[in-house]
Amino acid sequence: MSWIEVQQGPAFGFTVVGLIVVFGPLVAERLRLPGLLGLLFGGAVIGPNILDILPSFTALESIGSIGVLYLIFLAGLQLDIESFMRYRRISAGFGLMTAFIPLVLGTGVAMALGIDFTAALLIGSFWASFTLITYPTVSHYGLTRNRAVAAIVGASSITDTISLIILALIVGAETGDSGGLRLVLNIAIGLAVLAVWCFVIVPWVARWFFTGMGQERTLRFMLVLISLTSSAVVAELVGIEALIGAFFVGVGLNRVVPNASPLMMMTDFFGNAFFIPTFLVSVGLLFDPEVMFVWPTIRLAIGFAAALIVGKALAAWLSGRIFDLTRAEVGLMFSMSIAQAAATLAATIIGLETGLYGDDVVNAVMVVVAVSLVLTSIGTGRFAPQIPVPREEHRRVGEAVLVPSDVDADALREVLKLAGRLTDPVGGVIQPIVVATSTRVEAVEQAHRNQANADEILKRVGQDVETELRIDRSVAAGLNRAAIQANSSMLLLAWPGPGNARSWLLGADYSEIIAATALPVGVAALHDNPDAKGGRVVLIAQHDDLVPGNRPTLRLGIEIATMLRGRDDALILGPLPPASLIEAEIALPEHVEHRAGLADIADWVAENTEPGDLVIIPFRDIKLRPLAIKTFESGRSVLAVTHNPESQSALNGSTMTLPVGGSIAPT
Repeated sequence: MSWIEVQQGPAFGFTVVGLIVVFGPLVAERLRLPGLLGLLFGGAVIGPNILDILPSFTALESIGSIGVLYLIFLAGLQLDIESFMRYRRISAGFGLMTAFIPLVLGTGVAMALGIDFTAALLIGSFWASFTLITYPTVSHYGLTRNRAVAAIVGASSITDTISLIILALIVGAETGDSGGLRLVLNIAIGLAVLAVWCFVIVPWVARWFFTGMGQERTLRFMLVLISLTSSAVVAELVGIEALIGAFFVGVGLNRVVPNASPLMMMTDFFGNAFFIPTFLVSVGLLFDPEVMFVWPTIRLAIGFAAALIVGKALAAWLSGRIFDLTRAEVGLMFSMSIAQAAATLAATIIGLETGLYGDDVVNAVMVVVAVSLVLTSIGTGRFAPQIPVPREEHRRVGEAVLVPSDVDADALREVLKLAGRLTDPVGGVIQPIVVATSTRVEAVEQAHRNQANADEILKRVGQDVETELRIDRSVAAGLNRAAIQANSSMLLLAWPGPGNARSWLLGADYSEIIAATALPVGVAALHDNPDAKGGRVVLIAQHDDLVPGNRPTLRLGIEIATMLRGRDDALILGPLPPASLIEAEIALPEHVEHRAGLADIADWVAENTEPGDLVIIPFRDIKLRPLAIKTFESGRSVLAVTHNPESQSALNGSTMTLPVGGSIAPT
């Protein structure tokens, strides 16, 4: 076989690209340059305009096209939606400024360089958008919850939409296909169709698949990948940029694929190891020094680059002044928003094919793309380490729910469903665990069987996590150590049921477990399908709950009840009136329905709840046990909650430290 035939084979092409992906960033970092530049320069060296090592490796272009979609998809998939909503004003303000300021400057510079208004407006729209090339870098630094990063991710969809509309209007007017209000209406309809696909259909299919046929992680990953590509197809069919489809479907699957899940790790690994680096190498192939470094091209490139840099810098600076951002956050916003890549190149080619300008503009845009990628990699690498990792004063209980899993299969299935309802709203993860208290062979074998059974049930309820096996001197000590090691946010225990030897609800075993941890704790006694439609969420609040030492437990009950109720459903609260809670500085959700009380709590429950309801009971002492059992036997599901953050704080502390209010051992 001749060298030319070898050079044209796919194995040679993947080998060359793989070597660049591995060694390009390493060489760049040795030269004190960002690793991203190693991928770009490596692609330029092997490309047709320098060494021409890959004369016909067409697969690289296709993989690169998927790579840029994957990049935007990961940004939506890993987006902290709560942080995004919290900083939506910054996102909207920065998005509009970083779109229109470069747009105006770019249009003005292009007209000053002798380009007519229509073509100049299209060129200005190139600089309105940006590509989140360095999102993996800020994710590596743990900044996805930072206000600047949340604003940048949201702003990217705003700028892409603005650029898309301008491109569609100009091309439609030039080609005569459509124009004016009709074109805007077509784009609006296209966005609506795409939103339904990405936010409704794909998440529903994913949840159905994960709880049915999709038990293997490889199948789940393939469904995630199909979701990405199908969203790009739907976007193109309705006349919308494929990048917007990738971002939308990432947000749509945000709750289905939690950030801490193994499926997310696989998705992130595959993208950062293959698709995204290959995309950057494919961009490098486009660089042509012969045409990029001639005066007509340089003249246009200097003007375009000035408009881009000044526009993005001014937008970031204004956002910093308006929203009181730090210098490092402003620098990061500028660095991330300046990146131009595939979307800009695609729009440039469309304008060339439409006849709005010639090759000199295309070459100048290539220079600007190269400059923007250098600036984004250097700037992000400089400013990201200067920003402290966000630390929340109050952890959300659903971020990481630790669930002991060596209980009856039916009880475990229901408690895992409940745990899923707690983790879904915040993109959290379930942490199932089996604790063995003996190293005897038969005990360890039984623990392994419990572990395998728990993994099987987890797959059936659609959760992509693996059960941990831990051996410790006691269940309480094992769970306490596991919670600290895994940084759990809540401990959720399943009541084994009345037919079990450990049937005491909040009996001795539970007393030790609860006393050993400072985590919020829930003990769930659930009937089948606790999340069935029609079941209401009821919170019992009594005067004793307002005692300062008991308020953390009441706040926990309110937080959990708020998460579990339906979006439009009211939280049923009683017998204590809401005014008493507000007076004690305990926040309540917006919709609360108060039920005034009878003297006996059991009678109040019977009067104000129905079978199928979920009754949340803050507990303090042994009085809980009869109330909880009576409530459960009447057909209501029970979630008993407690939180005593000061009761135990060290691993070597006593595992029998009692919660505020006294013993909870059975009598």
